[in-house]
Amino acid sequence: MAEKYDLEEEKKFLFKKKITCPNCDKPFDDIRVLNSKLRRLESDDDLRPRFQGIDTLKYGVTACPKCGYAAATKNFDSLTKLQRQHIIQQVSAMFVERDAPEGDTLDYPAAIERYKLALVCAMAMEVKLSEQAYLCLQLTWLIRGYLEMAEEIPDTLTQKEKEQLQADAERFYRKAFDGLSTAATQEDFPICGMDSSTYDYLLAVLCYKHGEFDQAVRYCGNIVQTRGVNSKIKDKALMLKDEVIAAKKEAGAE
Repeated sequence: MAEKYDLEEEKKFLFKKKITCPNCDKPFDDIRVLNSKLRRLESDDDLRPRFQGIDTLKYGVTACPKCGYAAATKNFDSLTKLQRQHIIQQVSAMFVERDAPEGDTLDYPAAIERYKLALVCAMAMEVKLSEQAYLCLQLTWLIRGYLEMAEEIPDTLTQKEKEQLQADAERFYRKAFDGLSTAATQEDFPICGMDSSTYDYLLAVLCYKHGEFDQAVRYCGNIVQTRGVNSKIKDKALMLKDEVIAAKKEAGAE
């Protein structure tokens, strides 16, 4: 197995924790990341985080196997009385109890299902549009990781499964783009933990990926012209702007 996807190595970054679900009040064991051991690598151009030896995205959602309540791990305990009512009525009422993870790690299919369940719960709870869109973006990143693993480890996926995952990734990417774009006009910063410049950069990348070159250039221009912007983000915006302009010329030539 390629070292990048060595589950024995991944275990070194994880630990089991006893959780009490704030929705059904039942205990279960979940897997957590030892953040102190992480070594961050260069992120993807759309800010997908990368760490040496582990894809932390797999552990970004906590899901109760008893009632179906799922949410980003950092927000799992932040459940209001009204949200709990929505979850009980719209999720738990139809959820079939399942076993908690038995192993010391999560595989990609299990992690993807957790994120999809978290998205269903987020819609039921009527959380901010940006939070729903960010879950879609994380789902895209997670699927990307699964497909990358399949490229390195033979027979992980059939061609048909790869094509379905690619279609799912494109669908969630579009939902993320639409949701994050709309949220920028409706919500105050920080949004999803990002300041306005970082958020503009992410939108610029998403515009570029979806062929909206002019809008991508405008977002990059906003970053470059704003005073006090982090130099790393400004440099990334300048490089992205050049890349977008080149892509636009090439598309026009065709």
